[in-house]
Amino acid sequence: MPIPRISVLLPTFNRATYIGEAIASVLAQSYGDFELIVVDDGSTDETCSRVASIADPRIRYIYREHGGVSKALNTAWRAARGELVAMIGSDDVWLPHLFKTLLPLIDGKSELGLVYARAQAMSEQGHAQPQILGSDMKFPEDALASLLYDDCICGLACLFRRRCVETVGGFDENLLANEDWDLWVRMAEITKFAYHDEILARYRMHPTSLTGKRSHLYRHVILDRVRLIQDYYARPNVPPSARAVQSLALRNVYMGVGIRFLAIGAVREAMPYLWRAIRAHGNPIRSAARVIGVTLFDLYLSKTRWGVRVVEGLVTRRRRMIA
Repeated sequence: MPIPRISVLLPTFNRATYIGEAIASVLAQSYGDFELIVVDDGSTDETCSRVASIADPRIRYIYREHGGVSKALNTAWRAARGELVAMIGSDDVWLPHLFKTLLPLIDGKSELGLVYARAQAMSEQGHAQPQILGSDMKFPEDALASLLYDDCICGLACLFRRRCVETVGGFDENLLANEDWDLWVRMAEITKFAYHDEILARYRMHPTSLTGKRSHLYRHVILDRVRLIQDYYARPNVPPSARAVQSLALRNVYMGVGIRFLAIGAVREAMPYLWRAIRAHGNPIRSAARVIGVTLFDLYLSKTRWGVRVVEGLVTRRRRMIA
């Protein structure tokens, strides 16, 4: 068989309800030189039969004992043959022009290891929601500092080089979640990233998601974000540009964890993290104003279309003023 240009990694666990739609969105890509590697992480539902019912020679199905998403992703990329890699969740979907849009942005640019775009939320039934994942890098010429500042990359809408994943050792199998953020940070130490401002995918919000608010692992997932940043800065020989944003990185991750606790009504757990965020960087009054503003956006404004438009307009205007 000819070697495909792109390998698509699709880890899944008990997603029989949604996986057919995810696979269909991959097969519907307007650029067709790819393979789709489905790694079934020990599903006990009808996931296997749903995949088997889809007749397309580009699909490769691998079953493994349940070990978590990082192990499933490592199994997938190690089996991949393509020079470029993309990932999709088994409950998410791509828009048909994702490859056609992203491929020219990385093709022939050896200095780039990853290009990414944005994804829009959808409900459990597939209806579009206003929330958006993926944003421009805070420091466009410094992907590492930008990623420590904030997890700005939408892993659902990106294309990256397999050799870069291999160089940094793949996904950290000790992480329950946030495995993509951790990988991007390590990749950013060896390659450059580029951002494309377009929505190219949709991610599903539903209660059974690992990061869903009703998941019994939700607290573990969000606290892993703090550990990820703290562990990075506990390393020896942190690059100077990364060290320069340490207080900002800590402020943002504490703030993010506090907001996620508020979202599930865990006010007592949220307040220590929000207080740490206020104290982590700069003037406490300005930090408090920022924490309040971001909290209001994440909990309320981001759930309305007008709120998203207003905030994005303010950000664009501020960037123009700075430029």
